[in-house]
Amino acid sequence: MNFLQYHEIIKEVLPKLSFSAEYVTGNDSLSYSTKNLVDLRQSINLIEEIPFIEQEILQLKKSWLFESNYPSQKINSSQKVEIDSAIDRIKIKLETFKQIAEQSAIFGNEDTILIKIPEIQSFDNLEKYAKDFKKAIETPIINESINGTVNIISAQEGSIILYISLGTISAVKLVAGICWAAGVIKRKNAEVKIFEQHARTLELKNDSLALFVDAQKTLMKNILDAEANAIANKNYDHNDPETVERLKLSISTVAELIDKGVKILPVSQNSDIQKCFPDYNNLNVIESTVKQITSTE
Repeated sequence: MNFLQYHEIIKEVLPKLSFSAEYVTGNDSLSYSTKNLVDLRQSINLIEEIPFIEQEILQLKKSWLFESNYPSQKINSSQKVEIDSAIDRIKIKLETFKQIAEQSAIFGNEDTILIKIPEIQSFDNLEKYAKDFKKAIETPIINESINGTVNIISAQEGSIILYISLGTISAVKLVAGICWAAGVIKRKNAEVKIFEQHARTLELKNDSLALFVDAQKTLMKNILDAEANAIANKNYDHNDPETVERLKLSISTVAELIDKGVKILPVSQNSDIQKCFPDYNNLNVIESTVKQITSTE
């Protein structure tokens, strides 16, 4: 989960994070009546992965609150104080986290993307990723039609997340198109490998098998050509061969990065921009936006 996702969860949960315990008269020690405990438990479960509140979450999880699923319960004064104090500390920390997020350079920038990178163990590995990102992102957006720039504005620990400003919304949409096309290429490559493996089980003659493999390579080349040309026609005011070749390199590079576990996503919460990027968890069903490709599948 990234910094902005934490912020969205906090913004959703904070108004609901309340504990109500009403004093009731009586002769026994259970002098408080609680309600809406199901909603409170659900809110706590939603924020348990957010950093800096681990101790409070652990305290609540070990308390009477999670010993049952009752929507309401009678409690004593010490049980009330136990939950009150933990909830109050959580709310203070979450409000602080929210304010820090909203004042950061990455918050609210529509022209920013984030890149999730798997664990990096050496500078050599980091250098390889940097070269790939240059081919995949910087090269295609540095163009008069796009007017994009690359500015790394922040990073997050864990599985490394880079926040990169691209300068314009056009650049974000271009990167989205490249990522989508890369997802299509990745799916097609997987299908080709399956077909080749099946062909080998049929014990075809070497010449026949070679023809089949060559045909699959031609198919992949045609798909890549079509994807690159479609992106050029949509995003640039020209469609020269050099531009198309650069786009083909970008698409192929992103497809390889996806294979390594890299995800390129928008920071923007605009649903139209988000839909332009592929769902990396469901690339096996991604469809090309190029009509002539989808019609021949």
